Amino acid sequence: MKIINRYIFKELIPPFSLSLIVLVFVLLTQFMIKNLDRFLGKGLSFITIFKFIFYHSASVLSLAAPMAILIATMMAFGRLSSDNEITGFKSSGINHFDFLKPSLLFGIIITGIMIPFNLWILPDMNHNIRKLSYQITKERPDIEIQENMINVIYEKIIYVGDRINNNSFMDIVIFNKDNIRNKTTILAESGSFNSLNDGLILDLYNGSIHENIKSNNHEYRKTYFEKYKILIPFDKINLDKNKILVKNEREMNFNTLISKINYKENEIIKLNNNNYESEIRISELESEEKGFSMIDSNKSSKKNKIRLNQIQTSINNIKNNIKKNNKIIPVLQNDLNNYEVELHKKFVIPIACIIFILLGIPLGIVSKKGSFSVSIAISLGFFIIYWSLLMIGEFLGDEGKLNPGFSMWIGNIFIGTLSIFLFYVSSNEKLQINNTITAFKKTITKIRR
Repeated sequence: MKIINRYIFKELIPPFSLSLIVLVFVLLTQFMIKNLDRFLGKGLSFITIFKFIFYHSASVLSLAAPMAILIATMMAFGRLSSDNEITGFKSSGINHFDFLKPSLLFGIIITGIMIPFNLWILPDMNHNIRKLSYQITKERPDIEIQENMINVIYEKIIYVGDRINNNSFMDIVIFNKDNIRNKTTILAESGSFNSLNDGLILDLYNGSIHENIKSNNHEYRKTYFEKYKILIPFDKINLDKNKILVKNEREMNFNTLISKINYKENEIIKLNNNNYESEIRISELESEEKGFSMIDSNKSSKKNKIRLNQIQTSINNIKNNIKKNNKIIPVLQNDLNNYEVELHKKFVIPIACIIFILLGIPLGIVSKKGSFSVSIAISLGFFIIYWSLLMIGEFLGDEGKLNPGFSMWIGNIFIGTLSIFLFYVSSNEKLQINNTITAFKKTITKIRR
């Protein structure tokens, strides 16, 4: 039995390696095509482009590993089935559950590698992408300028035509929206965007400034220029050199996420307790207020009236504090949902590797073809279903419509249940998948008659 375990285990390694390489290459190529306009013709160095691809490869690898597992399992067992090795194993008394042991071990190993990868390496890579993007935007502000489109920078609406070179454009139109009374429009035949130590400078050439001054009897003024400069400080466009990029939930490792979750939970508990104590205090004050109200106003002393006003003021202040807490709690809960969704996601995707092992064995045996194209086509269909459920679960979890933990496991639960069913059907001689499908078709035909 140990020989068969080693045989099946080794059978999974080549297709998994091939699938992983192909998928990573395809997904990275898709990323490059999607961001082609950011890289080509912008004068970025090869090292910068390589860093972008390298950092992005982490998220690609996290996504590709489960899919590669499914493809590899289908290819391996499809080949074993087409070569009648599965039939030979069965005749020797080896059943499907014996196939499952080495396959599950392979899936557990990949899962054991991907979980730490998702918890520690992937968040740092995601953060590095944002830091690199920030640095490039600061050094090369023209990178973010879209040709033949309207761009908003600080309090200026800027339209640029075709790009001349790395940082220069033709047909520039700038509309200042910072001054309501005096509207200014600047037209230039060409211009360039450059970075200084503390700001962004726009050098404009051969143009005119059009001013509509409302305060002076709607005066219109037009000024021509050969060269004109506009300076925008970095702190006005969120590019301050001293700015520290705060990590979002996708950039937080396991420890940071746990710390954030505990903090948000404690804050919510604290505010709820504060509201509960405030409600009790309001009840006490209202009881005291009721006692004062029973006293005849003519007989009530000045001291009692002062105390009654104090009670009413205290009640109003406490109610305002409760309202403030009730506005803060949903914000904290939304942050908590996002952190919990991301934490579960780091476990859900790697564990899908084990689930896809269960799915790949029966699909591979039934298909009886170990070709890469067939395996990837079937795998892609199931993975689209899985990824759709994952995205739906993430949305429901982030919005608080479902428990974040449960919502993120919907895809695993669905595909896992389907995988167990298919594995059971394929392992039961009396319930072969083909026979089940044939019986289902016959039933449908009878119902139509």
